[in-house]
Amino acid sequence: MEDSLKERKGFGMRGLSLFSGAGGMDVGFEAAGFRTALACEIDRSAAATFRSNFGCGMHEGDVRELLPSLEPGMADVVFGGPPCQGFSVAGKMDPSDPRSGLVMAFMEAVARVRPKAFVMENVDALAKLAKWAGTLGAIREAAARAGYGVHVEVLDASRFGVPQKRHRMFMWGAAGRTDHEVE
Repeated sequence: MEDSLKERKGFGMRGLSLFSGAGGMDVGFEAAGFRTALACEIDRSAAATFRSNFGCGMHEGDVRELLPSLEPGMADVVFGGPPCQGFSVAGKMDPSDPRSGLVMAFMEAVARVRPKAFVMENVDALAKLAKWAGTLGAIREAAARAGYGVHVEVLDASRFGVPQKRHRMFMWGAAGRTDHEVE
């Protein structure tokens, strides 16, 4: 890229990027004026790619190891896509898949950081299938306990310039709002 991600200026709001991968969501948040202050990725290769593209701190490891160090106000937004393998129709849809519990680790990060907003991305099955209604309800309850109103929507990436039909669930929350106010 001619204009390196590290060289861009003018960022006003700070983000905490969880389950960062190589930084796809970070690119989008950066385009919207956010600067990733800290990222977390467990996969060594993805973390290395992220570090080569972004000039911010990277916790390479399990997000649950990072939780105790998170402090209120360290980011204006928390964003990320917890692992989806346990929820996905392409997989076994196994409620006991330990990766499925990481959606609650994401919400614990939100509760600890207390950002102005958060965005969680996952497979559409989490939002659409009755099998996951309890999990989605638990995420909503965690958001409400932390003081966030939330909205859940399934979006098709092909409607946003991506050359594939890819339906994903997005949950966004705003501090001090009700669910109705976030819609």
